[in-house]
Amino acid sequence: MKASKFWATTTSKFFLTIALLALAGVAWGVIMSAIKRAEIAREVQTLQQEIREHQTKNDKLEQFIQYLNTPEYQEREARLRLGLQKPGEHVVVIPGQGDGTKAADATAAQVAGGSNWRLWLNYFFKPN
Repeated sequence: MKASKFWATTTSKFFLTIALLALAGVAWGVIMSAIKRAEIAREVQTLQQEIREHQTKNDKLEQFIQYLNTPEYQEREARLRLGLQKPGEHVVVIPGQGDGTKAADATAAQVAGGSNWRLWLNYFFKPN
């Protein structure tokens, strides 16, 4: 008698509906956690890629800093910017070779020709 009551209860529509709802709730939770796990995995991959990019950039900057600290670089910059000469050397400046004379030439032309607007006026309206 107890067995038939058990089967009658478990096969009733109400019990099956409740069981299906519970099963659907569990399935929903599993699916949502799987989706969340996939999103987190994608985010972790993105962040790891950013870390690799920043490490590469950091390595390049460290190499550049090491290059800037070399005596060869410091001597080169002292020669270019400060006019360093070794004993017995003579510096030869060739005009128009990109050694910074363009700015000096422009200043000299401006002083010789007058103001900037007058130089443009002469450029366009006076024959050579």
